[in-house]
Amino acid sequence: MENEQNNLNDDTTPNEDNIEEPPLEAFLFDEEENEKNARKKKQRAFFGKITAFTIAIAMLLTVLGVWVQVFNLPSFSFLKKSNELSQVENIQNYKKAVVTIEGGNSKGTGFNIDSNGRIITNHHVIDGMSSILVVFPDGEFYKAEKKETYEKLDIALLEIDGKDLPHLDIQQERNWKTGGNIFVIGNPLAYSQIVMEGNITASGDLLKISAPIEKGNSGSPVIDNKGKVIGVVYAKTLPKLGSGEESEGLAVPVDKIPELTQE
Repeated sequence: MENEQNNLNDDTTPNEDNIEEPPLEAFLFDEEENEKNARKKKQRAFFGKITAFTIAIAMLLTVLGVWVQVFNLPSFSFLKKSNELSQVENIQNYKKAVVTIEGGNSKGTGFNIDSNGRIITNHHVIDGMSSILVVFPDGEFYKAEKKETYEKLDIALLEIDGKDLPHLDIQQERNWKTGGNIFVIGNPLAYSQIVMEGNITASGDLLKISAPIEKGNSGSPVIDNKGKVIGVVYAKTLPKLGSGEESEGLAVPVDKIPELTQE
């Protein structure tokens, strides 16, 4: 047994005299192999960048698609329509009197009806604002003061200290009818001075219009085809899902606003 153990040890113990060291070249990479490895690294980096870029584009398109669906603005067609309408000279003049109402972190629309500065907007636009800023499209801005508020009508009248300001005329007579063509100019979503076209779908204690209305349009003027304001946008309808009904804009007729009918 002892001899067997010794034999086993002899067979498994390496003999340093019998070991041959590999040549130095075995530890060196061939120049051609180095080039192949470098090319592989470049290819991996290139395809990595392509993959990352493709993923980023896919994510961006997904986000934009969700955004469009949320606001129901397919392909942002409202921007194209607004640009087309803005080429009309009369529309360009109307836009000069449509202002942005800002205060705190909120924003809305208003419009000027007097060369010295009298602004109409919604009560809910300025409600809670400690300081009200009125900004005209040319960049001129003014601090506004509340003159009158009609909370039940959701209307507010503001005053600014201006002179020779662009303004819109009010339609003093209720001569608008269902089916009449109208324009709405406002600051919906993240945009400013957007023009939309539509028709009067109902006329009574309030106006219903087919022009698209979005958040930020509150306080926008509803302008008839003679260039006079017939209403002030304050909201829109929200049809039930699956009803097949289209959303409509809601506006306060100008003849319901006491101070305007007294003039």
